[in-house]
Amino acid sequence: MMKALTLIILTFSIGVFSHATPILVTRPQLQMNLSSTLNHTQQINETTLSGNNCFYNIDVKTSCSSPAHTTDGIGISVGDADGDEIHAKLDGPYSGMFKRCTMTPFTLLGPCIGKICKMYLARVGSDGWMPETVTAYNTDDNSPVTFNFNYFIPQAQNSGFDYCHNI
Repeated sequence: MMKALTLIILTFSIGVFSHATPILVTRPQLQMNLSSTLNHTQQINETTLSGNNCFYNIDVKTSCSSPAHTTDGIGISVGDADGDEIHAKLDGPYSGMFKRCTMTPFTLLGPCIGKICKMYLARVGSDGWMPETVTAYNTDDNSPVTFNFNYFIPQAQNSGFDYCHNI
């Protein structure tokens, strides 16, 4: 019951600090499932890309100082200097997706935004989690933007960086 409540709070807090936009989050499948993943992605492209949607690649490197894995719910928000933002839930509770000393790639499908210059993470759960870096690849020029965290993400709070004023 308590975990469900905290998950609801995380979802609400991510939606509150900006206009929530529905997006698709995918993780690459194992090599043996690659053809079915490509077929699924092709169907998504044909049905979802009818508007101004873009793909974003996100690489999350979990610190070696983090717990062995986390069952916490993790949310992400990326944005540009114009105030456009994309929000996503990267994993569900009990997934154990973010393991110590590993890189976890994601692909986000959402509205097209400008050069990414801000990133926030949110965490709900009791394990704790320390990302080392999170790198986002812009769709317009595919140039990576890396945010160095190296600290434990606080429980049920948005935490991150806004470098948009430097652009």
